[in-house]
Amino acid sequence: MAVWLEVLFVAFFISLPFLYDTLRTFRYHFRLAIFSVLASLTSLLAVFQFKHRSRLIAYFGQQISDLLSIEWCLHGKQNLSSTRPRVAIINYQTDIDTLGLLHLVYCQKMELNIISETNFITLWPFSFFPWLISLALCPIQFFYTNLRLLNFSTAIIDSGPTILLASTLMTNEETIKMALKKKLPVQPIVFSNNYFINKEKHMFEPGRVIISVMPIIETDGLLANDIPNFSDEVNSKIRAEYDNISKITQLGDYQTPPF
Repeated sequence: MAVWLEVLFVAFFISLPFLYDTLRTFRYHFRLAIFSVLASLTSLLAVFQFKHRSRLIAYFGQQISDLLSIEWCLHGKQNLSSTRPRVAIINYQTDIDTLGLLHLVYCQKMELNIISETNFITLWPFSFFPWLISLALCPIQFFYTNLRLLNFSTAIIDSGPTILLASTLMTNEETIKMALKKKLPVQPIVFSNNYFINKEKHMFEPGRVIISVMPIIETDGLLANDIPNFSDEVNSKIRAEYDNISKITQLGDYQTPPF
């Protein structure tokens, strides 16, 4: 019996390259399994408090992206280096975008604080960064729960360049209301089309994503009645930028494999 188990075990590993190259569904689940295991191991780093913890976690997040052949191209890096705290407006498409947020921390030479505005108390004692990674464990969804806004102290916001992330359940208009309440500007962060990931088609392939960090948009002098029009204006800018950068990735990039 033990011999047969060893034979099956060896045969499985020998057949892995064949299955990976010929079956898209197998490739989808295999890559997802690798990602899930590595992301879980990386999240354990957040249990311990040490200097430059966020940058170390972002480094391992970048290694996961490299292993899965996901390339992040950053546009507008000069807009990211602003020392002003602001609220990010992001066109979330798939959970893999959270790895792109870790890339923003990884590519910055200075300390960049990315703070979640959502209630992640159920993940205690883990901090925000493993929560980010946990969102990327598609198809497992962690944000279909009642997420409430938290009030962060001024000391945290003033500790360095800070980006506040609103809940993924919030609309852009609600995010702008939050920014206005906190008296902070907003900054659109646009991800190009994730053409290489499709849950329905069981597709998870190598690919390239452009992250465009747009200039900070002031909210000073904005009244409550102005928010709908202001939100429409911001949405138009995000859509135009999304169309522009998605055209770049669609030209000669990886397309849906036939198998």
